[in-house]
Amino acid sequence: MRLLSLSLSLVLLFSGCVSQGQQGGTAEDSAMRHVPDEGGADGSPGVVRFSLTGVNYRFLMDGVENPTLRVRQGDTVRVEFTSAEGFHDWVVDEFDAATDKVSAPASTYVEFVADKKGSFEYYCSVGQHRQQGMEGELIVE
Repeated sequence: MRLLSLSLSLVLLFSGCVSQGQQGGTAEDSAMRHVPDEGGADGSPGVVRFSLTGVNYRFLMDGVENPTLRVRQGDTVRVEFTSAEGFHDWVVDEFDAATDKVSAPASTYVEFVADKKGSFEYYCSVGQHRQQGMEGELIVE
């Protein structure tokens, strides 16, 4: 009986993983879309957290360089930023959002409301880091 129960559990677990993979999109998509920590089941805005790491001269998240960050209009966005190498910050002008500038190995964060739809550039404002490729895209849907 235990063997049957274990087998059934494994089948259910495996089938759940397969269906999630089909609905969730590619691994790259899942690394760039973060589910709100709060918010209603009706799709109301929540808090969306992104953990980014800064190195010379790029941002990293879940192994992706300069990832595209996607949120919904009305979400509160929290960017948790760690400088792992050098002196950096994280800025998006259109929302007047910027972390403190920090030297490795320090962390900081910024929160803002994504109150307008569109595609916005985020970047590091230190020296020529932006021009050297330390920039990415924030998409508000």
